Amino acid sequence: MKRKIKVNWIGLFLVLCVAAAIVFWLGVSPYSSGSAVSDLYAELESVYGPEYTGKVVENGTEDMVFEIEPKTWFLTNWDLRNALGLAYQYECRVIITTHFDGASDQVQTIIYQASDPMGADRLTERAKIDWDSETEQVQ
Repeated sequence: MKRKIKVNWIGLFLVLCVAAAIVFWLGVSPYSSGSAVSDLYAELESVYGPEYTGKVVENGTEDMVFEIEPKTWFLTNWDLRNALGLAYQYECRVIITTHFDGASDQVQTIIYQASDPMGADRLTERAKIDWDSETEQVQ
């Protein structure tokens, strides 16, 4: 004997809509604050100087660029993170490309972790780089 299962399609649809609304409100996507990125660029410039291209070096030229990417992709709702005191996380890269005359390029990437603090007790704090988190890659 087969038993038929009745599905309440309207109820299922409403539950899925509510779940989608909650996920949307929590925020599921990379989040990047313009002021935090500006603060992190300023910190990188204070250590490495401004970005440049075509700087003449021994046996070729050199380019240096900064890349700042958000690492926070879940719970990106600002109000929620502020109430919970959860900092936004970033990865900062200094990419130095050396173009040698008549040879292949060398790419040196220096990576730092950074954070933008959140919470009522940290309202005046700016985004900052953790200089001790430095890692380096050479290609």
